[in-house]
Amino acid sequence: MQLLCGYETAIRGSSPFCSPSVFSPDEWLAFEYAHDIRYHYNMGYGNDLSGVIGLPWVNATAQLLLTETAEEDLYISFAHRRLPSAIAVALGLFNNSAFSGTNNVNVSMPLDTVNHARAWRSSHIFPFLGNVAIERMECDSSGFESGGVIGEYYRVLVNQSPQPLPGCEDGPGYGCSRDAFVKFVRDREERFGGFSRKCGNEYGDSTDVLSIYR
Repeated sequence: MQLLCGYETAIRGSSPFCSPSVFSPDEWLAFEYAHDIRYHYNMGYGNDLSGVIGLPWVNATAQLLLTETAEEDLYISFAHRRLPSAIAVALGLFNNSAFSGTNNVNVSMPLDTVNHARAWRSSHIFPFLGNVAIERMECDSSGFESGGVIGEYYRVLVNQSPQPLPGCEDGPGYGCSRDAFVKFVRDREERFGGFSRKCGNEYGDSTDVLSIYR
C-alpha cells in the first residue's frame, strides 16, 4: 500500500497513504531499504552483470562527447527505471564498499538489518523522472583565470547533482580532465566490457556497441 503514496501523488497531487497516521517513520525507512535491497541485487552492485549492461550507454555517450564533430549540443535517451542503476554501477557511483576495505559489495547491504549509512539509495538514483547525464565543459580564462583549470572537462550529474567519478576528479565541480576521462572510460571498459560474451548471447548478430545517437 505504500506504493500507492507515490503513484497517487504523481496522478492526483496527493495521497492519503502518505499520511504518517497510516505508516510510521520507521515503516517508511524499512520500505525504503527494502527497495534499495531489491535494486541492489537486481540491477545494482549485487548483480555481476549490472555494470556490463550499463557500460554500452556510458561508452556511447563518452565517445560522442569526446568527438569534436558532434552535430548537437544535447543528446537525450529514455529508458526504464532499472537501467540508471546499471549505469551507476558502470560509472562506479554510490558504491557502499568503496571505502569499506572489502570487495564483497553485499556485506554493505545486509538482509537482517538496515544500513542507514549506505550510499546506495534507489530514491536518490532514480526517483520519478530521474536522469543521468554526462556533460562536457570547456573552461577558458574568463571564468577560471586564477584557478588553473583552463581546458576541457567532463563530469556526471545524477538528477542535476554533480557526482565524483572514482579516481577522476582533477577538474572543477567534480569534473575530470579529458585525458583522465579517457583513461577512466578505458578502465571501465576493461572491467565491464564484452556485453555479448558475458550475457551469454547465442544469436549471431549480437553487438557490444550501442548506436542510439547515430
